[in-house]
Amino acid sequence: MLGSRRTWLIGLGLVNAFLVGAAAGIFYSRPTLCSDVPCERFAMRGWAIENAIQQGDKAPRYLAIGDSITEGALLPEICGRRPINAGIIGATVKTFERLGPRLADMAQPDFIIVALGTNDALRSVRGFPEQLAALVGALKRWPVIVVPLPPGEDVKDAAAFNAAIAALQVPKAKPLDRVETTDGIHLTPAAYAAWKDSIVAAASGAICPR
Repeated sequence: MLGSRRTWLIGLGLVNAFLVGAAAGIFYSRPTLCSDVPCERFAMRGWAIENAIQQGDKAPRYLAIGDSITEGALLPEICGRRPINAGIIGATVKTFERLGPRLADMAQPDFIIVALGTNDALRSVRGFPEQLAALVGALKRWPVIVVPLPPGEDVKDAAAFNAAIAALQVPKAKPLDRVETTDGIHLTPAAYAAWKDSIVAAASGAICPR
């Protein structure tokens, strides 16, 4: 009897895994979702993030949405919440237009970090303030903290894009005055430390119990 029940549970788990994988396959096969990121990279990274969400324990956690700066970060625990790193190399705000709410629905995080805009600035994307406001609005079921762009030497429009971020009516990390980079965009270890400290300070003040 016990063996039959164990077999049934294993079978049910396999069926659920298949259904989740099939649903993910359908979602990531839509070419309109990867207009800003190569579709193969978008799909592979998206599946990896979803797998991390599904396979992770249900301990308190937060979701970090971002680009290569986020993907390359060793994100810290914040007030006992473990990070789910949802950074994608090359991502813009548009990349997460539908993906952000999908990941949040799956993860049910205690709060969400949105660290986007560097690629929008590098590509001089128009409509950034409206797109970012729409993304934050789509995530309104959760507390959201927005992170300003690190002012790398090659991110010429960082100040203008950060002004749009400053106008949002949500908690925000403190902008960094200057950062050292490895290539004009990506952060050195020292700059990463300052960037993460700004996020921890903002979350600690706005989200975590005092």
